[in-house]
Amino acid sequence: MLKSDKLKQEQAEKRSRLAALVGKDELTDDERTEVETITARMGQFDTEIRAAELVEARDAEQRAREFPNQPEGEDAEARERRELRESIRLGNYVAAAIEQRAVDGREAEYNAAVELQAVAAFPLELLAPPPEVRQRNVEDRAQTAVDTAESQKRWLDRLFSDTAAMRVGVTFDSVGAGVAAYPVTTAGASAAQRAKSEDAVEAAWTIGVTDIKPTRNAVHLTFNEEDRLRIPDLEGALRRDLSAALTEGVDRAVFVGDAGSDKNTADIAGLTTAAGVVDAQIKQADKIKAAETLAAFLGLVDGKHASMTSDLRCVLTVGAHNLWAGTIANAAAENQTLLAFLRANGLACSVRGDIETATEAGDWGAFVGRARGLAGAGVAAVWNSASLIRDPYTAAKSGQVLLTLSHYWNFALPRASNFARVKFVAD
Repeated sequence: MLKSDKLKQEQAEKRSRLAALVGKDELTDDERTEVETITARMGQFDTEIRAAELVEARDAEQRAREFPNQPEGEDAEARERRELRESIRLGNYVAAAIEQRAVDGREAEYNAAVELQAVAAFPLELLAPPPEVRQRNVEDRAQTAVDTAESQKRWLDRLFSDTAAMRVGVTFDSVGAGVAAYPVTTAGASAAQRAKSEDAVEAAWTIGVTDIKPTRNAVHLTFNEEDRLRIPDLEGALRRDLSAALTEGVDRAVFVGDAGSDKNTADIAGLTTAAGVVDAQIKQADKIKAAETLAAFLGLVDGKHASMTSDLRCVLTVGAHNLWAGTIANAAAENQTLLAFLRANGLACSVRGDIETATEAGDWGAFVGRARGLAGAGVAAVWNSASLIRDPYTAAKSGQVLLTLSHYWNFALPRASNFARVKFVAD
């Protein structure tokens, strides 16, 4: 914020406070002193504001000479943010990630300005052209457009399935450089009554550690410079599409895994294949029967991982949802679907697309997180090293630009017994 703007804001606050004090029937000694102080200060504002505006105008003229391409009409806030962005260094983010600490100084200020939650996180937008540059490109194209009868309307981005990994209880954990280790107690002592002076029996205990190493999830596309010049904000739309595609792909891999890793790196083992996940089965003949279908979910209530059906955090496949939403569970006069019957019995479910579409034998019906002790039982570790690479050089001879968005993460189940999968099986 410019100094003149800060002074105007302070002036407005002082004026408001003075009006509140003057409106009182009786003032205390402290309030009278405050009135005198504010009155004296009010007489200084106009002079200070005019002086600040003169300095700012001189600075603006100097910047215009030094930076002739600065966007016109840029307001104070946008200019301050742009100057802050120009002053930070990517190397400081890298150093902070290596040392596993938060960034400080100008980098911390920038993270706060862009409302980045974790001060150690890396703002992905730093790897993209500044917004004012993209806006200037759009304005330049608008000024040179020949077909003035055509105007661009609202841009409809591609639709993706809703993410659901957090709904089933997976913890997304931001980690620094290195292998992320998650310890878990797997065995220990059991309590038992002892006779007078009787020694307690020594128990065996077991501590397991789940190590999670980074793997790369990446999306890539190419566009022509001619298309970028012809279609306003094409690159911005493509960047949004890359980001949404990567997010949706990571979430989907939590459920069904991803075999895209190379021979030297382990694939992502999703809930469909991960060892230790509890299996619940529904026979083909029972998949449209209310009591039998409910029994498959009630079998996951064991008094340890889940104490009641409301402890089951359920994500349905599209096939299972449509089957149970279209099946009458009881007398037709009541017109209650099987899905409504399950919900009436405490099973709240959401739907995730693109993880299964049918209900034949061998197909998945639902994935369930059992809520007691669920935090940290399933972890999607995310390394602070996402990168968006804009490459206008590799295919420059054909006028093409390459965009690659990479995200480093991995998925593991330190305590797999907190999760379950419901499968349709043959009779």
